[in-house]
Amino acid sequence: MEDRIGCFAVSLAGHDRGRLYVIVGYQEGAYLLADGRLKTLERPKRKKGRHLRMICGERPVFPSGKPLRNEEVKRAITLRSAKKPIK
Repeated sequence: MEDRIGCFAVSLAGHDRGRLYVIVGYQEGAYLLADGRLKTLERPKRKKGRHLRMICGERPVFPSGKPLRNEEVKRAITLRSAKKPIK
């Protein structure tokens, strides 16, 4: 679970279906997700892993241990969305 922090995830269920997030943490059986706009790093969204599709490459987008800013999360999501459309 901790190895997926810093990767992208797409919501598969709920009113936010299809939305792209960055995984910023794991707590009590749920991932903590941020998009930098509505769900910021200060108030991340909680979502169970079965409701997510993880998009992890060879290495995470954001290495753990490095402090993040909402602007960096927004930029990464914008670049990822422009690069490959999410299905």
